[in-house]
Amino acid sequence: MGTIWSPDLESYTGAKYLRLAQAAEDAIKSGALMANAKLPPQRLLADKLGVTVGTVTRAYALLEQRGYVQAKVGAGTFVKPSDYQAADQRVNFATCQQPFTNQTAILSDALAQLAKTPLRLTQLMQYHAEPLPEHQRKFSQWLHRRNIQQMSEQIVFTHGGQQGIFSILNGLMHAGESLLCEASCYPGIHTAAEQLGLRAHPVSLTDEGLDLTELEQKMVQFKPKVLYLTPNNQNPTCIQYSNHQREAIIALARHYQVVIIEDDVNYCLPDEWHTPMWSLDQAGNEDEQCVIYLSSLSKMFCGGLRQGFMLIPSKFIGSIKKAVYSQCWMVSSLNTELACRIIENSNFMGQREQQVAARQALCIDMGKRLRLKQNWRGLNGWLQLKAPLKAHHVVTALAQKGILIRNGDDFNNHDNCIRLSIGGAHDEQLFEEQLDIIESTIRQLNQSAYSVV
Repeated sequence: MGTIWSPDLESYTGAKYLRLAQAAEDAIKSGALMANAKLPPQRLLADKLGVTVGTVTRAYALLEQRGYVQAKVGAGTFVKPSDYQAADQRVNFATCQQPFTNQTAILSDALAQLAKTPLRLTQLMQYHAEPLPEHQRKFSQWLHRRNIQQMSEQIVFTHGGQQGIFSILNGLMHAGESLLCEASCYPGIHTAAEQLGLRAHPVSLTDEGLDLTELEQKMVQFKPKVLYLTPNNQNPTCIQYSNHQREAIIALARHYQVVIIEDDVNYCLPDEWHTPMWSLDQAGNEDEQCVIYLSSLSKMFCGGLRQGFMLIPSKFIGSIKKAVYSQCWMVSSLNTELACRIIENSNFMGQREQQVAARQALCIDMGKRLRLKQNWRGLNGWLQLKAPLKAHHVVTALAQKGILIRNGDDFNNHDNCIRLSIGGAHDEQLFEEQLDIIESTIRQLNQSAYSVV
């Protein structure tokens, strides 16, 4: 190294050694610290940063624990070859996922802590058909901090949100019965319904949510058992249901004895997120409660941590638990233990909220320049293209350039729309480069579309 690496610790939060470790991790991922590079001697870096040698020692030890560096006796500490540095420089805008900030560090720390508790590991490796009460309590406390009121015994864990959907339908419905869903919605609900022999009927969307008149008509016509919704961040259109909508839908569901699946998997920024319909439903009589709340850590932390959870009114818990067990004898208590340790970490979200907000702003500016009707919330954006340009033209052209996006047709929407998910880029420079390609491609296709004869 020609000059000593000297990070700006003011950009990070937490204890100094944690801030230093995170700064080094970011530098390794970005390439500022290359594979096999030697980290600065601990005393030299301590003097440069104005911290103690012990602070640097703890940071280097944490980096080694996380697998980023290797200490060689008598030689120093060196950066290990990193998957990030060899990563394919393309961005997947088709899959909804959080950008990676501190997830590797959080998960690595949780695994290291768990490895130091052999008695706890022994307990977790046994069969546990029922959720461990301490896991339910920890999730309950976390949900209370998010202003979602519930009792810990109402929490049922699943392997992700899709298993939750399947289990609810399997536990409450029989083949041939009807369910209602949003006209443009997450395809997994149709997959589950088809597998179970259920009939799914779409209800049109407005800018505030469902068309309430049509909803009631179809409740009368089809006598559905279940209504599936994504009211906080509708997938794919990014609509957020109004308070009037939520109250009206609950009233209709109670009147016609319909169970609502409220899918809150799709991530929202803090200033976008609204207290779920579950909370509105809790204010009523317990016998009338009709909302089952479904969420997971997939869009908040990472998709590979298959931790879903449901909040279920007492009268439905037995049937839905039985359905969960019909698919797997037990939800992994090891997985749930890791999830509990992750949500208890005060730095759980890292800098992702700021990163997502910044990316969202760049995308909104792009949509304005292209003069497209657009709607953004959380990790997703929904853009309507102008004829004669077709959504499949854009999807195909970008795929040829190695950029994946979603066609509205994937969600049974035929209004010439595309969905962009903004979490897949490894760094901001790459994200902006790929966003520029998306914008220039749409411009070029717009020009050529008018010349087709």
